Amino acid sequence: MIKKYLIFAIVFALYFILANYFFGFISPTMIIFGIPCPACGMTRAGFLFLSGNFAESFRMHPLFIPTIIFLASLVLFKFFWKDKIKYIQSLSILLLLCFLALYVYRMVVLFPDYQPMVVNNESIFHTIMDLLR
Repeated sequence: MIKKYLIFAIVFALYFILANYFFGFISPTMIIFGIPCPACGMTRAGFLFLSGNFAESFRMHPLFIPTIIFLASLVLFKFFWKDKIKYIQSLSILLLLCFLALYVYRMVVLFPDYQPMVVNNESIFHTIMDLLR
């Protein structure tokens, strides 16, 4: 079981490194379409949080802490509270709804001028559109 998670972690880390190196972004939505995804800013929020910049972390993505709490509870439910695993579905739906509501808000209020809600004019979509013009 640990081997399966280790392979996933290695593939995930390789994607992060290669996507950031080649495209400057890790979000597939930002790389392909040039628009932010609902999780845009989450990685930066994590780094800001770890460096002690809590207010800036919250500004970058307000759902960073709830997501970390959710992931920790997912591990606890899976390994320690298997009889209460049914609560994970409710927590998942709640977190998903929060992400969608925040995304709509950020796209209406912040897009395209406020980090992390910016446009990537060098995306694959924008590049193809420039070639077709």
